[in-house]
Amino acid sequence: PQNELSQSSTLNSSMGDSIADEAIGQACTLLTAALHCRRQSAELKKCLAASGSAGCAHAQQAFATCSHEHASEVISSLVSVASAHCKAEVAAFAACKRGGSRACEEEDLSALRCASLQVLRSATSALRLRALLSQSALESESYPR
Repeated sequence: PQNELSQSSTLNSSMGDSIADEAIGQACTLLTAALHCRRQSAELKKCLAASGSAGCAHAQQAFATCSHEHASEVISSLVSVASAHCKAEVAAFAACKRGGSRACEEEDLSALRCASLQVLRSATSALRLRALLSQSALESESYPR
């Protein structure tokens, strides 16, 4: 089921404003490359290593296309991580949504930032990342609607 964690607030926010916002982008790239676009990521890395960025436009476009196609799944992964590992941030978002008077974008982004940092911390080991995502999927509460 789709949740309130807004893909548009993630993609349209000014990512350069803070390290935390940069973490969201890095976590999304990591999840995309590790879970959804492995082949395109590997081809891009191979091309960059062999010829640098000048000769890799096709590989870069293939990865970008794959990333776009899987954006909602990446956000869903972050929501699962947030639900399982960012209880305070998710609770703040839920409380805000119950109030109903505003969009709750800051609380939404706070939960995404927390989840992103969890993903990046787990990225030191592919097995730890997979375990984090598996555990999150099993433990996650429904993210408030």
